[in-house]
Amino acid sequence: MLATRHGLVIGSVIASLGHVWSIRQKVSTEIGSTALADAIGSLMQQHSSGTEDLLNRISAFAGSAVTPGAANSYETSLKAVVQHIESRTEKDIKLGQVVTQTKLSLLFKGLEGANSVANTAKTSAEAGDKTWFECVADEQTKLQVAEAKERSLATSRINEKEACQQQQDAAAFAFDATGKYKLDFACDFMKQTCVAALQTFNTTTIQKMHQDATATLQQAKATYNKLKANCDKKTQERVQAQHALDSAESAWSTQKATCEKLGVRRHATLCAFGFAAQAKCKAESIYNSSVAATQSQGGFFNGVFSEVDRKTEWESSQTVKCMIGRFTARSLNSALDKVDMAACAANVNFDQDVGKLNLRQGELAKLGASNKCSAGTISFHNSLTWNVPAGRRPLSSGYTQTAWTPTLDPSTGNFQFCSLSAIWGAFRR
Repeated sequence: MLATRHGLVIGSVIASLGHVWSIRQKVSTEIGSTALADAIGSLMQQHSSGTEDLLNRISAFAGSAVTPGAANSYETSLKAVVQHIESRTEKDIKLGQVVTQTKLSLLFKGLEGANSVANTAKTSAEAGDKTWFECVADEQTKLQVAEAKERSLATSRINEKEACQQQQDAAAFAFDATGKYKLDFACDFMKQTCVAALQTFNTTTIQKMHQDATATLQQAKATYNKLKANCDKKTQERVQAQHALDSAESAWSTQKATCEKLGVRRHATLCAFGFAAQAKCKAESIYNSSVAATQSQGGFFNGVFSEVDRKTEWESSQTVKCMIGRFTARSLNSALDKVDMAACAANVNFDQDVGKLNLRQGELAKLGASNKCSAGTISFHNSLTWNVPAGRRPLSSGYTQTAWTPTLDPSTGNFQFCSLSAIWGAFRR
């Protein structure tokens, strides 16, 4: 007997022949009581080999003398064996096939579900990677704006200093009349010309000097006012440049904080995809193992899932049923030959009578190509990543892009950056 489910079925059928063996002892004393039992057992275990000895034993039994009155009882017992095969063995085989198919279908559904979860996780990881990548690009742009505003502020300060220095330099006023006017004054009291001479001096020299001084003062004042206005303007520009810089730095700082949060989420979605891919590969491995069990002798719990064993059981039991049918049809006396054996075996069709398992190999191949369970590089948003410079106020030129396609082998683990040591290292930095 086989130490499998096949052996159990054989044992069950042969056990049901127990009554037949006792009847056989009454039918003929020439052939041992276990002759037909041995023949049927041999057929069920190995109907395709050793057939010569099998046929010899059955034929010897068929050719032996049949005790009158015992044949009917013996034939009834053989029919009981056929009934046992039909009511127990065949049902058990068909039920086993249904149970196995149901189990495979459930496992495949689980595999499909795991693959769907992995696909969703991949989409989420790609979206997270894209959002973070674009956020950092905006972060760099905002830092470039802040750097430009910083340069603008530096220029504004220089301009303010120059303009206000010019105003300060023009603040003092002085009118120098040296050598520009004839200040001598003379008159003759005897001729009474002093009054007229004084009047002339006032209208020609003093008034001219006053007019010139007033004009110079107004011109200097106009220049000063212009320089003051320019100083005030440059001061306002410097204040505005400072505000613009503060605003730009605040925008960059806010953007940086946002990107850091998105970076954490991105890391989580990437690792979540890695875990989902691992779960998919685990489900795929379980399904493949179960399929392999159906295609191997004694596979999975002594053949519970083995279609190979069930096929052998079916072929054996159907051939036995056929041989018994032919044997009884000949009134238990005609010899069986190789032609009978071949005819009975040829009429057995497991795939048609029981049904072949649907292993869904085509669908499995498609699932295998999705989220592959082997080491390889994975691409996300655009296969690029940012190198973000450290420090409270780095340079925008420190932001650089590099190719990024991390390696993943979901059959053995997650991404390297998802390990506890990698996460702890990132946290410490």
